[in-house]
Amino acid sequence: MIALFAALALLTSTVPPGIAVVPQNDEDARARPVSIEERLEQRLADLVSAATEEQGEAIADEVRSLWRQSGGATAQLLLDRAERALAENDRETAERQLAHLRRLEPDFAEGWFASAELAIAQGRWDFALDALTETVTLEPRRFDAYALLGRALERASEPRAALAAYEESLRVHPWHPQARQARARLENELAGRAL
Repeated sequence: MIALFAALALLTSTVPPGIAVVPQNDEDARARPVSIEERLEQRLADLVSAATEEQGEAIADEVRSLWRQSGGATAQLLLDRAERALAENDRETAERQLAHLRRLEPDFAEGWFASAELAIAQGRWDFALDALTETVTLEPRRFDAYALLGRALERASEPRAALAAYEESLRVHPWHPQARQARARLENELAGRAL
């Protein structure tokens, strides 16, 4: 046993040049994998401080990808099947896949958001409103959901609530193009009504 420790000590003392030995207890020196949630937090902070719309949209795309990855393998499979069905214009299959996803993973905000998008495409605004409300309850930083929620609230003739939804979207993603345009339009409309 002593010979083994002596050999290990000799090996670590004769490290070839250019190779660094990292002590096992030095956490700063060792790279630790970053979790999806940690990366998401970092990128959402970057999104708020993005300098241009292009930079903001590039970060937003990564954030959307991270949200999608936050579910398990089953969630990913069902989302993929729903997207494939939509690409083939098979909304019925897509709806079945998303309904199954909502039952299996009720806390997965991405499933609710995808369901809301499909409901809007089908003109099912009541369900879309419910699904978007569930989405932002589960993921309060979901800027796309707030933008769609604003659209659904406008359709429900609730302009002030819609404006609040657009503003919430822009709080998280200041460069969100649809929310910026909708907010400006609604602010003008509401100012005109006040006169």
